[in-house]
Amino acid sequence: MNISVIGAGPMGRATAHLFARAGETVQLADRCGDRAVRAAADAGAGAVGKVVAGDVESALRAELITLALGADDVLAFVGEHSSALAGKILIDTTNPVEAAGALPERSGAASMTELIAEAAPRAFVVKAFNTSCAATLFSGRLDGAHLDVFVAGDDYEAKIPVIELIDRAGLRGLDAGDLHNARVLEQMALLCIELIDRLGLGRNAGLKLLPDG
Repeated sequence: MNISVIGAGPMGRATAHLFARAGETVQLADRCGDRAVRAAADAGAGAVGKVVAGDVESALRAELITLALGADDVLAFVGEHSSALAGKILIDTTNPVEAAGALPERSGAASMTELIAEAAPRAFVVKAFNTSCAATLFSGRLDGAHLDVFVAGDDYEAKIPVIELIDRAGLRGLDAGDLHNARVLEQMALLCIELIDRLGLGRNAGLKLLPDG
């Protein structure tokens, strides 16, 4: 499968590394070419597969595209490139956190992912990777255990390759139901952010389901 990640920040590097750890060749793109080159080198380190730097135009031709953009930018980007995203599996990693770090008021409003699906109605939109810090995703482990990644989306067939990639990378992909549950996943992430800051837990944190006993 042809895979790309758009956004060369910490989450972009982490998801590109995860896919490369699954043995894939991943294109990591950013509007700043130099930033993409540096991020690709970091993301490919120690992985079985490869991470190569690319531009946004070529990244949009991939079959599976991960959006690792800030909440302030992602909707405008998707709206601008809606036609190019038609028929693609589109993974949204974002949480509704402003660039300045401000958290929104909790409400029953639509999730970022649902808004992205409205902006790109012919894409197969999936929510994933938003409940863990980028550093935790990069390592793939949480307190010595495999990290859980919750995957929500309305199209079951679109979720299958995402979950398979996560599993092959050594993490555990969990089907979190339909796209409406992206609202829950985003609220879970916002609670984690609040607890991390208030309790001083550091940025190597995430969520994991544990069996009884």
